[in-house]
Amino acid sequence: MSRRIGILGGTFDPVHIGHLILASCARDQLRTDEFILIPNSRSPLKSSEPVAPFADRFEMLSLALVESGQFSASDIEGQRGEISYMVDTLGAVRDSRPGAELHLVLGSDSVRDLPRWRDAGTILRLARLAVVARDGCVPDELPEGATVIQMPRIDISASLIRQNVAAGLSIDFLTPASVVSHIRRIGLYRSS
Repeated sequence: MSRRIGILGGTFDPVHIGHLILASCARDQLRTDEFILIPNSRSPLKSSEPVAPFADRFEMLSLALVESGQFSASDIEGQRGEISYMVDTLGAVRDSRPGAELHLVLGSDSVRDLPRWRDAGTILRLARLAVVARDGCVPDELPEGATVIQMPRIDISASLIRQNVAAGLSIDFLTPASVVSHIRRIGLYRSS
């Protein structure tokens, strides 16, 4: 039987509790043997650059995952140091884990954008999609073989965390304490 690997990509600017709950729900519902979170270097579909440098986003993600031991962070996209294309990332994961069954976890909004992604057809051949039901809603049409992931509604966003830091407000409990410490220690997201 092949190993089942869950993959969750994102900007993680910064990682927050919602990301971690999503990863946990996806891991449990997909019954994965391994679950990898991958921060992107730069998204081709977002007009703005991440606020924090890749190294800090990867460090925060790694810190957030230390306690669980059930997830890993990969810097594969940061090593390329260019625009991040999921098709390239999935190909690299596939090459490093021959015969594994890959499950790419996407929000329902990302599934709607999938036709705009580079080599969307190849992505669907490399990995099965696991689509997160946001507020219980999933897109009307899902790619063949897609799994729906249920998770509780979490109204936390990376932009809320950045805004709170810039305004001098608390971010305790919105992200793991190790991430809060990292943000404070190096002064990320403070308004200039």
